[in-house]
Amino acid sequence: MGVLVLLRHGQASMGTADYDKLSDLGHRQARAAAARLARADLSIGQVWSGALARQQETAGAVLTELGRPPGDLRTDDRLDEYDPAGILGTSEPFAGATTPGSRRALQVTLDQALARWIQGGAAYPETHAAFTTRVQAAVAELAALPGTTLAVTSAGVIAVACAQVTGLPADRWPALARVAVNASLTKLITGSTGTNLLTFNDHAHLEGDRSLITYR
Repeated sequence: MGVLVLLRHGQASMGTADYDKLSDLGHRQARAAAARLARADLSIGQVWSGALARQQETAGAVLTELGRPPGDLRTDDRLDEYDPAGILGTSEPFAGATTPGSRRALQVTLDQALARWIQGGAAYPETHAAFTTRVQAAVAELAALPGTTLAVTSAGVIAVACAQVTGLPADRWPALARVAVNASLTKLITGSTGTNLLTFNDHAHLEGDRSLITYR
């Protein structure tokens, strides 16, 4: 039997020119998730991450808490998020999102852009079908590994994986991604009946300090 734990990265640097790095809050979230994993009754065999900086930084926090060297991290860019800049057609999609109102407006705009992309109407090099196919392939390979595997990735990737294993239509994953908490844990278990979703968006390790709970 195999267990795959999908960890969403900590909060990225919303509202800055370099979105793809953890914010100060994102580092705190990553350390909280890492501490929980270190305390859990889990023997993590392999630690994987996408190639994005915010994913790698979150994975680094986990390795530190587990007492493992940085060289233990394995990278698979199929775990990377879709490119929001490409979807939205702008070079700095999050630079102006500095207030709750502007972030809500951005989410509405992004939802609309994702809907166009899913329907094939967005001028973005990676098609929606290509995105879901590479995510599903990566997750299937990791889920098939024996023991417990940890993969640090992003909300869209986790949502696509959960939609597939629960039988949701492929175009429904954005609804799952929208409620994914930064540094939350999702667990898939693989056995004789195939791969099943055990937990989604578990963020109990953040609930002692509500300021740690963010969605973007």
